[in-house]
Amino acid sequence: MIMSLDKWAGVARRHALPFALALGLLAGGSGCRSTPAFGEASAPKNIDTVKLKPGLMISMTVLVAGKKEIDEPSKRISEGGTIVLPLLGELEIADKTLEQLQDKLSKSYRKFFVDPQVILDFAREVGPEGSSPWGAVTVLGRVKTPGRVPVPATRDMTVSGAIQKAGGFAASAKENAILVTRSLANGATESRTVNLKAVGTAGRIEDDIVLEANDVVYVPEALF
Repeated sequence: MIMSLDKWAGVARRHALPFALALGLLAGGSGCRSTPAFGEASAPKNIDTVKLKPGLMISMTVLVAGKKEIDEPSKRISEGGTIVLPLLGELEIADKTLEQLQDKLSKSYRKFFVDPQVILDFAREVGPEGSSPWGAVTVLGRVKTPGRVPVPATRDMTVSGAIQKAGGFAASAKENAILVTRSLANGATESRTVNLKAVGTAGRIEDDIVLEANDVVYVPEALF
């Protein structure tokens, strides 16, 4: 039997709502989950606005006609806010941005080279005695080496990554109740409990949140 177009439309209307409800139930019961967004910290630092300060490391290259004349892969800023550079000696650079320092060095190196091109960047490898232009997080509690952990240039350090940088869990760590506290832009603080054991056993990688500068990670002690 051939069904008319009007009858087909009627059948479609009668079955559309149950079919949509079924899809909704399937989606809701599929086990999918999302982690509520953690409170936003203050706006992330733009690399162009970061001020130079003691402890930071920078790299410098001077090119002349495409040829590398000076290459300083890592220069640490002293406690007095100075660095020592070839031909220029000791320079005060604290509280300048990379762009401001680049302009200053370009003018200074014109005394020695024709149209020098000065290339500056923050040194990406940060030693334990240094600091990071992107800030640091603090890891406390039952880890092997509690303290501050520099935020890497990629700014993708997670809770598990910070704990690993702090030497890993101590023997009595409670891995399913890690407290992360964040200072918000409005001056308030927000905390979240992270279950790293579930990250490993249940694959809930979304719970291994990305940390922001000045976050505090606290690993409590397991009570036996």
